Amino acid sequence: MVSGLKCPYCGFEGELPKIKQWKMRWYTVEMLECPKCHGRVNHYYGTTPTGKKSDFYFRIGRRKK
Repeated sequence: MVSGLKCPYCGFEGELPKIKQWKMRWYTVEMLECPKCHGRVNHYYGTTPTGKKSDFYFRIGRRKK
C-alpha cells in the first residue's frame, strides 16, 4: 500500500493498495488502485544511471465495470 497519494480521479486521500509491481529499465513501477472509485495509477520511482532520483505518477484509466 502507498500512503500520501491523492486519487487523481475522485480525490480520495489514503492508502492505495498495490495491484502489481515490475521493473522497467531503472524504474520500479507499481500499479495502484483507488479503493473508492477503482481508478488506476502507475507509480514510477528509481535512480537513473546519471544519479538523478525520479518519482512520478501516470493515470492509466478507470477500471471497466
